[in-house]
Amino acid sequence: MTAKDPTILTIVDRQSLIHVGSLDSFDITEGGKKAAGLILEYLDRPDADLLKEAINIYEDIIPNENFGGEYTALEWMCRYFLMDEDKKQDIEGVPAVRGFKDMMVRNDYDNLKTYLQYKYHIVEYGEGDNTELKARMRFLEDYILFNNPDRERWETTRENIERLALKPGMEVADVGCGPGYYSFKFSDIVGEKGRVYAIETNPRHLEYLEEYVAENDIRNVAVTKSTFEGIGLSPEIKVDIVYICSLYHNVYAAFTDAERDSFVGSIRHALRDKGRLIIVDNDLVTEGELPYHGPYVNKDMIVSQLHYYGFRLVDSFQFTPQRYGLIFDMCEEADSVDRPLADRKAHTINVNSAGSLIRYRIIGTATSGYTVRGKRIGRVMHEGLMENDREKLQKAYDGFSNLYPLERVGDDYTALMWFISYYLADDEKKSEMTKDLLTKFYSDFFCGNDYDRLKTYLLYKFHLELHNDDDTNEATNYDYTGKDFPIPTINEWNEFLIFNNPNRYMWEKTDEFLVAADVKPGETVADIGCGGGFFTWKFAKAVGENGLVYATEINEDALHYVQDFRSEYGISQIKTIEAKMNDATLPDDSLDMIFMCSMYHAVYITDIEFVKDDFIASLKKALKKDGRLVIVDNNITDRDVPSYYGPGISPELVIAQLGYYGFKLVDERYPIPQRFVLVFKKDDDLT
Repeated sequence: MTAKDPTILTIVDRQSLIHVGSLDSFDITEGGKKAAGLILEYLDRPDADLLKEAINIYEDIIPNENFGGEYTALEWMCRYFLMDEDKKQDIEGVPAVRGFKDMMVRNDYDNLKTYLQYKYHIVEYGEGDNTELKARMRFLEDYILFNNPDRERWETTRENIERLALKPGMEVADVGCGPGYYSFKFSDIVGEKGRVYAIETNPRHLEYLEEYVAENDIRNVAVTKSTFEGIGLSPEIKVDIVYICSLYHNVYAAFTDAERDSFVGSIRHALRDKGRLIIVDNDLVTEGELPYHGPYVNKDMIVSQLHYYGFRLVDSFQFTPQRYGLIFDMCEEADSVDRPLADRKAHTINVNSAGSLIRYRIIGTATSGYTVRGKRIGRVMHEGLMENDREKLQKAYDGFSNLYPLERVGDDYTALMWFISYYLADDEKKSEMTKDLLTKFYSDFFCGNDYDRLKTYLLYKFHLELHNDDDTNEATNYDYTGKDFPIPTINEWNEFLIFNNPNRYMWEKTDEFLVAADVKPGETVADIGCGGGFFTWKFAKAVGENGLVYATEINEDALHYVQDFRSEYGISQIKTIEAKMNDATLPDDSLDMIFMCSMYHAVYITDIEFVKDDFIASLKKALKKDGRLVIVDNNITDRDVPSYYGPGISPELVIAQLGYYGFKLVDERYPIPQRFVLVFKKDDDLT
C-alpha cells in the first residue's frame, strides 16, 4: 500500500491477509503437553523438581513454538509456586498479579486444572451437552492469554502504552477489553480525574470485571456492556481515545456490513473533536519469523476500510513483527468508488468501499439470527406440520418464497419450501419429487416418522420454544442453550438440510458449476469437503461406473451420511476418505479434477500458514498434469445486494494466492452475485 492511496492492497506472497481460526491440534505439541502434565502432577504431588522440569521445557519451546500464547503465563505460574512466601507477598501487592494468581488457585486450583486438562486433551469432552464447560474454557483461554502477568515478555507492553500518549484526566474507551488487562493499566495513568470505560460483550468477562472493580475499589473504571451494533456508550458520553486491542480482525471478518457500519459509527459518535482511534492487532509475519499464536489481520486492510469510514492514519508503531499499532484521527467519510477491482499482473486489489474482502460468519450454528418476519414464517410452518393445516403450510411457502432472495441467501428457506411442497403433494407427485436417489435419502432422513426430525429442527432452530405472542425482537437473537436438545445435532441437521437441498438451483444456479467442472465419463475426481454428498452424487452420475469419485471430509458425521447413502444404493464409484486439515489424503497424480465448494474461504481464513501450505501441496500432488482445480465459493457482494448467509471471500484473494502456489486461472464465472466459480490448472512456472 502506498502513502498516496490507502485503498490499494498489494499482495506480495502466498500468505493469507487474515487469519481468524484456531490452531488447536496443530499447537498442542509434545513439549507443551508434557509441561502441562508436569504442572498437573505437581498440583496433586507437590515436588519442586516437577516445576523445574516444566520451566526448562518452556524456556526451550517459548522462542520456537507459540508467540503470544499461554506458555509464558504457565511458566509464570511455575515460578510463582517455587517462590518463598516473602516474594509471593511482594508480587501480590500488584492487584492485577494477585487477581491472576487468585483466579488460578481458587477452589484447589480448579481453573488451572480444568484449563490444562481440556486445552491439552489430557481429558476429553464427554458425551452430551458440554456448552457450559466450553464457555468456561473460552473464558479461561482469554484470561490466561490476556491477563498473563508476564505479557510484557512477548508484547513489549510498556513501549506500546507509551506510544498511546495517555495523560491524567483523559477518558478512554477500552473496546473489547476482555478481562481488563489494559483497562486497569489505563486506570492508573488517567488517575482519579480521568475515566476508563471497560467495554465487553462476553458476560463472563463482564462478571469478572465487576468483581475486580468492587474488590479493589477502583472508582475510575466503568464496566460497560456492548453489542455488535455499537460500543455501548450512552450518547452523552465523549472520550479522548477509543482503544481496540486484538479485536478488529473480528470486526473486519465476522461482522455484517450493517453491524460494522453501526459499530464504527458508534466509535465516531463517542470520540471528541481531535479524539483518536487506536487499533492494536496481530500481523502476519514473513517466513522465518514465529507467527502470532492466534488471529491476525494485515494492517493495510484495516487502513483501507477505515478510510471509507472517515478515519485517517496519522501514526503507527510496531515493536515486534507480530504486533502493530495504528493511530487514526477523524476526517470526512470517503465515498465508495467505481473502478476495476484488481490488477492481477501487479497482484493489487482496489478497495472500493467500506466492505470487507473477507466474511467469516459460521453457518449451521444454533443461534438463529432470523428476522422477525422469518421467525413468524417458521412458526407458521411448524404449526402447519403439527396441526396438518395445509392453509398454514401454503402461507409459510409463500412467505419463504418472498424472503429467500432478500435475506439469508443460501440458508434454509428454499429447503423448507421443498419440504412444504413435498408435504402438500399427492403420492404420485411425492414419488416424482424423490426420483433422484440423494433426494430420496434426504426425504427419508427429515420426513420419516411423521416428519419428526423436521419438526424438531424448526422448533429449536427458529427458537419456537420461546413463544412470543407479539413477535417482538426480544427473542429473535436468543442463543439456544442446548438444554432441551443437543446443539451439535441441530447444527448437523442444518448442514444436511441446506447443502443437500433439492431446491439449491433456485438460488445458486447449480448447473453452471457443473458446466465449469466439465466432468466426463470415466474420469477420476475428488469432492473436497463433500458435506452430505450433494456434488459427490452429481459427479458419480457424470463419471459413471468406469469413473471414480473421492468424497473427502474432516467431519465424521457428514462422511457417515455419504457412506450410508452409498451403501443404501450400492454406488460403487464413490469412495469416502477421512481427510486432514493439512492433507487431502488423495493418491498422487491421480485426479482429472478437484472440486471445492464453499470451502476455500476456510482454507484461506482459518488455516495457519504451514497447514495451508501442506494442504494445497497435497492437492497439487494429487492432480494429473492437465488436471483441473475448481473452486466454488461465496462472493463479497456490493453493499446494496443481499449477501450469502454464511462466509465469503473476494475471488481476487483466491486468484492471487493460488497464483503464488503455482496455479493458473483458466476460467471464471459469476452466475449470481453471491457465488463465483474459478477454474485453475497447474502452472509450475508461476512463483
